[in-house]
Amino acid sequence: MLNYTPEPSLTTQLCQPETLHAAWRKVRANKGGPGSDGVTIQQFEANLAKHLRQLSRELAEERYYPLPVQKFTIEKANGTTRELSVLTLKDRIVQRAICDLISPIYEAKFLACSFAYRPNRGVPHAIAQVTAIRADGYEWVVHADIEKFFDRMDSQMLMRFLRATLKEPAILRLIQMWLDLGGITQPPKGPGWYVHLENTVQSLGEGAEQVMNRLLQHAPPLSTPPVNAYSEELYDEIQDAQNHEEWLVDEPEVAGKNGLWAQAGKEALVNVGREGVMLLLANAKRLCWPLTAKQLLFIAPLAVAALAVPTVGGMVKDHINRPRKIGIIQGSPLSPLLANIYLHSFDKAMTRSGIRLVRYADDLLLLCRTERRARHALEHAQKHLARLKLTLNPKKTEVAHFDTGVEFLGHIFDKDGCYQPIPEPRTKVLQNQVQHALKTGAGHVKRSGQHVAQQGKNVAAHIGQRLKNAKTRSTNPQSQA
Repeated sequence: MLNYTPEPSLTTQLCQPETLHAAWRKVRANKGGPGSDGVTIQQFEANLAKHLRQLSRELAEERYYPLPVQKFTIEKANGTTRELSVLTLKDRIVQRAICDLISPIYEAKFLACSFAYRPNRGVPHAIAQVTAIRADGYEWVVHADIEKFFDRMDSQMLMRFLRATLKEPAILRLIQMWLDLGGITQPPKGPGWYVHLENTVQSLGEGAEQVMNRLLQHAPPLSTPPVNAYSEELYDEIQDAQNHEEWLVDEPEVAGKNGLWAQAGKEALVNVGREGVMLLLANAKRLCWPLTAKQLLFIAPLAVAALAVPTVGGMVKDHINRPRKIGIIQGSPLSPLLANIYLHSFDKAMTRSGIRLVRYADDLLLLCRTERRARHALEHAQKHLARLKLTLNPKKTEVAHFDTGVEFLGHIFDKDGCYQPIPEPRTKVLQNQVQHALKTGAGHVKRSGQHVAQQGKNVAAHIGQRLKNAKTRSTNPQSQA
């Protein structure tokens, strides 16, 4: 794994041929199939140097764009299906290189309770950790599974987690493209929020417009009770809107590549502000008193608000009304790392609450000393997963005592300790072998019995023939002479 150093930057390291070549060796070792372009490992390797140089130039010049993924469905052991995606070879190489570059940054932050998709950690380490925690008196356990974890991860929230720790715009752009490439389309939010937004925007616009009209018509000062009453009512409405929908708090990032939406919003506000000042200057003669600098500073925000509120409200409504994708591609080199990054805040929330957690991807155990504490831990886990827009699978979530039997990662924990049962396919193989041996043995015994019986018949017939010949000689003396 490559070491993270500030100089050169991760983007510079990504474009270096040795970085891509190291990633290529790992991709080749996995022996994956071709992607949507049909290029196989053998074909890519035939012109390896040329392909890697071209890929390096595309990354350095920001001309790299991933190709569509090839999707197929596999059937799981429990009868359900899972959709996997196969990237092209060049996309897998770039993802593998980025994963190797950024993994050390997040490995330094991940907690010891996470065991999946991490170097020098795996199922045996997770089982050993559960055994050690149980020995300390934690006999009650919550065994849970996150429902459709990879399909329901929020890509916008994931990008905020990445931006908080990764200061590499080029790499973040690549990850965003891959997230846009996969996942499933989520429908927009309910129409009730649209109505609420439109009413709020309309009230704000009408309020600012009324204040401007009163100023231009020599209305009383702004400190009159009706205006204050309206302002307080309007402030309460805005506060209710913020408390009603969490997207204002939890989703500050605006969709759109390279911040195009944010840039468009800035330009719109600048234009609105310019138009507001021109509106004041055009109507200055209508005022009965000359506009001083202090009055201009006081009135200018109202003019800007009168023009800006409908514009900004329309942009926000358009953002909310736009369908977006959730979930990440399963089967890509970068997906396991992104999964651990997404659940890192969950790990921190559980451990800070004093809950002993052992997590392997979306399969987890919460270990407690009492049943009551276990049920509180379950509620706490459900609450925090809801903030991550995730839920637990009710069919795979239970609160149990170790003595009654708990299965985790292919192991059984019960009153006798921990053991690994024989997998079902192997059991069937053994049963078939036993049945075959019994059937073969029975057939061999039958054939042996038939052979012995035939030999007995042959001996009896031979003896009978000899006896018959001896009797004939004794009754016919002339034949002997």
